[in-house]
Amino acid sequence: MQIGEELCDRYLKGDYQYVIAVHNDKEHLHCHIIFNNTNLYNGLSFTTEHNQGRKSERAWAELRQISDEICAEHGISVIEPIGKGVSHFENQMQKEGKSWKDKLRNLLREIISYSRSFDDFLKNCTDSGIEYVYTPQNKVKLKFKLSGEGQQRFTRADTLGDEFEPEAITETIDTAQKKAAAEELKEKFFAARRARRQAELALLNRASAKSAEPKPTQNAQIKPTIAEPTAPKPNESIAPEKKEDVWAGIRGMRDCNKMIADLEAGGITSLDELKGFFWNTHHADDHTDELAALDKKIKGIDKLINMMKQSSQHSATYKEYQERSAFSQKHFRKKNAAAIDAYEEADKYITEHIKAYYIKGKPPKQSDLQVQSDKLKKKYNALVPEHNAFLRRQRAASQYTRQVRNYLDSQRQQERNKHYQEKKRSQQKKKDYLE
Repeated sequence: MQIGEELCDRYLKGDYQYVIAVHNDKEHLHCHIIFNNTNLYNGLSFTTEHNQGRKSERAWAELRQISDEICAEHGISVIEPIGKGVSHFENQMQKEGKSWKDKLRNLLREIISYSRSFDDFLKNCTDSGIEYVYTPQNKVKLKFKLSGEGQQRFTRADTLGDEFEPEAITETIDTAQKKAAAEELKEKFFAARRARRQAELALLNRASAKSAEPKPTQNAQIKPTIAEPTAPKPNESIAPEKKEDVWAGIRGMRDCNKMIADLEAGGITSLDELKGFFWNTHHADDHTDELAALDKKIKGIDKLINMMKQSSQHSATYKEYQERSAFSQKHFRKKNAAAIDAYEEADKYITEHIKAYYIKGKPPKQSDLQVQSDKLKKKYNALVPEHNAFLRRQRAASQYTRQVRNYLDSQRQQERNKHYQEKKRSQQKKKDYLE
């Protein structure tokens, strides 16, 4: 009580009435102080005198400084600032390993690590027992609530840390997906290169075995025979036919071997295939537009499914809110604002978007939408490998398209000049003969 009175005297300086209540309902003894907002002598409010303009923290900072000084004078420990969004109680729970916020953070990090998109992340949150409210149009866009851990209210994402904001989650997932795709392409490339190398080694081994066969001696009598063509035996190997050089047109280019190796590593197997990338023509395995359209449909259906789940999740609370009298609704809504806002947001979204998915004039069930989403995702995933292979070929071709095209144009021009010179020489010879 004495310390509380000393704090009020130094802070309020006798200008404001106050009441002190000493509590021991916690593990530590503490004071609750209530003081009159109106100055006893000039009638001005405490806010006017101490917190004008945007200096809302000025009085609080002064109170904290005086409190710390008094505690130090009386040999009482001082609580060090912990940081935004972390109370003294929460800090103690973290030290003891009992913090539900730490459990929520760890679970969210785990969900982010295996999610493929932000919508997939929200779905996985629901599956893992984490309730959420996602309102991208509001200042506070995302809130979480961990079921079964004593958490009474939704916690804003920004109080958990910047990494749990919607934009940061999306960026983390996108980065992980791109890295995984790059690793997959890299693995496919090395697998194809290993297979090609093994095939080359097999051909070399067969050629070496054939060259090691014994040759007839000079003194041996050889009788000429005419062999009739026979069909190859089942286990007999046939020497490979000499294949046409598919890169013959650019063999005269500088560093052509390196260029051809790069193109083949990128999936381009001949000069004719490379020529298909000379101009911006459409390729049959370029599914950019089709994948974009499928992605848009999938996101639309998944968003509607999530909103239906969100509506179902908070329908009981909203029903209770509707059944209450006008007098008690205001208090009930204030207490259950997150659930009611989430239900109203979901209901509005469903009303605006569900008509596009009606089946025979009736609104679809959540299971019907899930079937549609799965079919579209299956179609999308079937196109992705072919499209990725096209993109790889396109990237490989883009390195050399211009210089190969210029080289071929130059070769054609030289050929035309050669024919022209030959034609002129032929005409001159004819003219000299007639003269």
